[in-house]
Amino acid sequence: MADYVWQLGIDWNAIQTGGVGYLRGGLTTTAGEPLPGTSPVQTGDQITFRIFDVTSSTPPAPPPVRCVSTIGFFGIDSQAAVKDQQLDNPLDNTHPTIASSSMAPAQSSLFGNAHCSWDLQPVKVEATSGRFLLTVYLQAVGLDGVIRLFNHDPEMAVGPNG
Repeated sequence: MADYVWQLGIDWNAIQTGGVGYLRGGLTTTAGEPLPGTSPVQTGDQITFRIFDVTSSTPPAPPPVRCVSTIGFFGIDSQAAVKDQQLDNPLDNTHPTIASSSMAPAQSSLFGNAHCSWDLQPVKVEATSGRFLLTVYLQAVGLDGVIRLFNHDPEMAVGPNG
């Protein structure tokens, strides 16, 4: 059994399409070492979703500053990654809540320095066979109270082989 961190990056200044912003994403070890997006996890493994505010700015704007106040909602959808594969929900929790946060600036992430971060409760992989895709979506609240939606396309196929 192994533990993983799925890092997600919010860039508040990025253009939104259809009212939704794209989350950068990458699976890592708990030490922060990047893994291929299709690294399979096994039954009993845990994934902690870590959300970073990696808001960028462009000249002549001031240096990037924190823009996300809080994460209002977080959810995970799953689907089978192989045609005709039957799949119940492969995770024990599809709406983990925030377990901790860090408002310390210049945290290291796959996307460069981050302004702050939130760790969600770990989710446990319950799938015993097959492969599945995860789509992550969240609601972020800006420092000014503006609410924005972000998601990550189902690009990471995970799960026990079989």
